[in-house]
Amino acid sequence: MKLLDGSSPTHVLAQWAVDSKWADVDAATQSSAASSWMNWFACALGGAGDPALDRLLLALAPFGRGDAPLIGRAEKFDPANIALLHAFSSNILDYDDTHWPTGIHPAGTVASALVAWASQTVVSGQDFLHAFLLGMEVECRIGLAVSPGHYERGWHITATCGVFGAAVAVGHLMRLSPLQMAWAMGHAATQSSGLVASLGSMAKSLNIAHAARNGLVSAQLARHGITANDRVLEARFGFSEVMGSRPMDAGLCEGLGQHWVATHNTFKPYPCGFLLHPTLDACLSLADDPIHAGDEIEHILVTVHPLSQIRADRPRPADGLESKLSLQHAVAVAMTWGQAGVRAFTDAAVNDLAVHDCRQKVKIVADERLRTEEARVVIHLHSGRVITREMLGTPAPITPEALERKFRELAAWGAPHCNADELLEALGRFPQMANAADLIAVTTPQS
Repeated sequence: MKLLDGSSPTHVLAQWAVDSKWADVDAATQSSAASSWMNWFACALGGAGDPALDRLLLALAPFGRGDAPLIGRAEKFDPANIALLHAFSSNILDYDDTHWPTGIHPAGTVASALVAWASQTVVSGQDFLHAFLLGMEVECRIGLAVSPGHYERGWHITATCGVFGAAVAVGHLMRLSPLQMAWAMGHAATQSSGLVASLGSMAKSLNIAHAARNGLVSAQLARHGITANDRVLEARFGFSEVMGSRPMDAGLCEGLGQHWVATHNTFKPYPCGFLLHPTLDACLSLADDPIHAGDEIEHILVTVHPLSQIRADRPRPADGLESKLSLQHAVAVAMTWGQAGVRAFTDAAVNDLAVHDCRQKVKIVADERLRTEEARVVIHLHSGRVITREMLGTPAPITPEALERKFRELAAWGAPHCNADELLEALGRFPQMANAADLIAVTTPQS
């Protein structure tokens, strides 16, 4: 079955998502998808033991009990709540992936919805990765189409666009028809939400969690013939008009299956908001020119893109969650601890006296000539010495070795009962697995 209107971006995306074949995806893109899956899995493990997840599990306890497993935990819920829980746990540490052109964390909603669906039906590793790639591609393309105005106006773009990715990915595994896929996107669009005002609180991760659950449900609704606007991206009062900054056109779909936007996904080297990363890179590069004891800091001037200042100029973070969005804290912990791992963005780090004192010396200014992935740090010492560090240009991608170290760090942090070697070996052969759920089972604590 074919959708008829090739001028409709919604129709073209829906048709492509239905027709796409894994065999037509080039090897480099397949490998990129596998790396994004590995990074998401690491983040889900890292968040499995987080106190915020404990609270969410208590909140959901009266609802939706089922047989769908939760990575790194013994609890089980219904699939919709499992999608929500996985998206929450994989984002709570703020260590997930980043598509820099949009600011989307592409894997969170998509992988979470897919893991939930794979708990209900047998899905091969190859089919899982294919659907995962399609979902990330769709959400990033929609994100590009509404950028930059969408995120800058205060929409939490990972949630608002991520719901499309989750719906399309699960819809592909459900083998929806093109019209059903367009309906799934229509249902996703009308549930698209999430405010940047939530950043710095647990509600930020819930934005993404709701998007994962809503995307899964959107595909299920369409599967059972619940209709929706099948031109929702470009329709009058549709997604683009209400939440975008310019008309949605067919350019959204240029190069589908040939130019993979999702391959521009990157993996965070630090567990905090991505807008802090260039500043952290600059501060941690001081290892080649250290500040010696007694050569005390007078003040630190950090220059960043205006959006970074708006989102992350937070001189007095209240707790570990808010510190993940505080440029002042990022600078202080890098300067005093010489690292920026998981422990650097906890309540204990926020309350550390040396970190607190250093935060007071940091001033943030904006320069529109800088890009969001750039920063300049100027450190003024009492001795009169001035140290300048700049991070300009595109950040270097994380190496496979660094990604493996990150995986081990997160497994030890949130799911110490898991054998990281065993999981890494299983992830290496994931495309050949007959049942993706077998990988999730390995992480369940043994009673």
